Amino acid sequence: MFIETLEIEHFRNLSSVHLEFSKGFNVLYGANAQGKSNLLEAIYTLSFLKGFRADRLSDLIEFEGERARLSAVVCTGSSHTRLGVELEAKCRHAYVDGVPCARARDYLGLLRSILFVPMDVGFLQAAPASRRTMLDRMVFTLKPSYLIDLEQYQKVCKQKSAVLRAENPDESLLDVYDAQLLQLGTRLLEARYEYMVLLSPHVARVFKAIFDSSCHCVPVYKSSSLFDPVVFDSDSGMIGLDVLIKSYRDALEKGRSREIARQQIVLGPHRDDWSLSLDGRQAKFFASQGQQRAMSLAMKIAEIECLRVEADIEPVFLLDDVSSELDPVRHKRLFEYLNALTAQTFLTTTSKEHVHLESIGRIFRVENGSIVHEQQ
Repeated sequence: MFIETLEIEHFRNLSSVHLEFSKGFNVLYGANAQGKSNLLEAIYTLSFLKGFRADRLSDLIEFEGERARLSAVVCTGSSHTRLGVELEAKCRHAYVDGVPCARARDYLGLLRSILFVPMDVGFLQAAPASRRTMLDRMVFTLKPSYLIDLEQYQKVCKQKSAVLRAENPDESLLDVYDAQLLQLGTRLLEARYEYMVLLSPHVARVFKAIFDSSCHCVPVYKSSSLFDPVVFDSDSGMIGLDVLIKSYRDALEKGRSREIARQQIVLGPHRDDWSLSLDGRQAKFFASQGQQRAMSLAMKIAEIECLRVEADIEPVFLLDDVSSELDPVRHKRLFEYLNALTAQTFLTTTSKEHVHLESIGRIFRVENGSIVHEQQ
């Protein structure tokens, strides 16, 4: 999968841009605050129908503008698809080959991209909700149908929460919602669990290969209905999925009185968390800052590897100013690994000197919202 052409109108500080890209590495360089990250965000928005730095759609639209438009030709094998997104302050519209999409789920998944930005280095220290969103996005990228179950689960959670906030909650209605949550939540747990099983060996291998051959890094899932975390490490064995699901069912039955007392849902996939383990210890507390930075990037590369191996998909890789987050040794190892990647990659940097690639497909200079292709 790769982006052949990209057109941007009135997106952040990018007023009018038309670019053709390489299937390999595309390097964007320039001073800070010139528009490099905005181009990555435009691609991300074409993938997920939202930006990675904006809380509101209006934040993505050029100052004093009414709407922004994005369009890209995406190639997958011999297939060429034109994706389009139009953003207004209160709404968005998605198009596939010029035809409007009635539902977001009909569009999402047509352009798979994986993003690494400097803020990702702190994901281990972030709030659980942030990590859940990250995990949901990873699972969805591999399995787009996951979004349907997630949206339905969130809808039922809102309905159940409204009942719990009532002065005298209707327990027969709570029974109905719990039955739905059990069905939907079980599917979410199953998808997350299966994804962690697939991802774990890639995380361990990438971390060893690029960052630290002496350490063993694997993901850990913390269920709100289980006392002990699930460590996804084939060396030590893992708790069975059936046990995880049974514990969720039992917890739903036993947690009713607590939920009524608190007037909120106290367990379920929307309360779960995950993290990383480094040599059997919680990385959040025992890994150095340098190791945590390395882990966050290893996670992204492992996600690419997982998609390639499990789904035969090469996603688009978006790397924003990665050089600022790594020491020289890890920086060198990273680029040695990137040289072996076959995924289309967009990489931003303040200087071309920071990029140590054997072959660069295209180089673009970014200045004050203008993006110019430089001949090599």
